[in-house]
Amino acid sequence: MPRESKYLTRTTANGRTLRIPVGIIRGETPGPQITIYGGQHGTEYAGIEAVQRLFRETDPADVTGTIVIALAANEESLVNWTQFAPTEPEVKDMMVELAQGSSYIINCHGGEFTELMHPYVICRLLGDDDKDALAMRMARQFGVGIVSISKYRGEPDLAPGAPRPAWWLWPKKSLGDELRIPEITPEVGEVGSRDDTIMHGGIVNVLRDLGMLDGTPSNHPQPRIIKDRYWLTADEDGIFFPLVDIGEEVSRDRQLGIVRDYFGNTLQTVTAPADATVMNMNVGMPVRAGGFLLWLGTFE
Repeated sequence: MPRESKYLTRTTANGRTLRIPVGIIRGETPGPQITIYGGQHGTEYAGIEAVQRLFRETDPADVTGTIVIALAANEESLVNWTQFAPTEPEVKDMMVELAQGSSYIINCHGGEFTELMHPYVICRLLGDDDKDALAMRMARQFGVGIVSISKYRGEPDLAPGAPRPAWWLWPKKSLGDELRIPEITPEVGEVGSRDDTIMHGGIVNVLRDLGMLDGTPSNHPQPRIIKDRYWLTADEDGIFFPLVDIGEEVSRDRQLGIVRDYFGNTLQTVTAPADATVMNMNVGMPVRAGGFLLWLGTFE
C-alpha cells in the first residue's frame, strides 16, 4: 500500500481517548524513513497546513523510502483552539512510536495566535559528529537562513521548588535526543496564518537533499547562528503597544514598546538591552506581570 491513512490512539488514566491522524507515504523505491510532525501546538497553523499538503500532494512514485506524517500531533489543542498547549504523556508516547525506525525527524512549529515570528530553525545536536553534521545540513537546506543550536546536557541541578531555566538556556530532551535521530524544528508561521509557502518549501527541499524525493534541491548558503537571546517581559499587568517589527534590527537602548494602563498611563517603557534583531513578539494586547513581550537575538 503506497499511501496509508490511520489514527494512533491512547487512553488516559481518566478515560479520555487521544489520537493522532497519521499519513504514511511508501515510496516505490526502498530507502530510509523520515518522521514529520505538524501541530504539536495546535494553533501553529503553517506546519499543520504544510504537512497535510505534503501528504495530499506527494506522489509515491516520486518518493524513495518512507515518509511518516503526524497530520495533527496534538488534536485536542487544534480542535479546542488552545495556545501553548502542553504535550500530554500519551501524545508524547504516540509521537515516539511514529519515529521508531526513522533516520530523520522534522518537527514543525511556529508562532501561536498571539505571536509574530521571524522564521528560523532549531537544530538539535546529539554529540555525534556525523549525526550533528547531518542535522546542520538539514537546518541549512530548510532555507530560512537562521539557525538556533540546541544541545541537551541533562537536567539541571535545582533547589527544591526552583523553576527550570528557560528552554534556550537549558534545552529539554527532544525526540531526537531520546531516539538518537538527527532532528530539526522549523519555527515558521505566525498569528494564525495558514500560509505554508515557507514551511512546505523547506520540507520539500530537505527531502530532496536527503534523496527521498525526486527533484533537484536548492543549495542554500551557511545560515546565521543565533548566539544570545534577550527575553523581555512585562513588569506588571497592562496593555502592550509594540513599536518595532519582526526582523527589524535594533540598537541598544532603542525603544521597543510601551506597556500602558487602560487610561494611557505608561507603566513600562521597553528598551533593547543590546544591538540585536527582533525575532518574536507578542501581539496580544493584554499582558500579565512577568508575561512575554518579545525576544531579541544576536548572531555569531
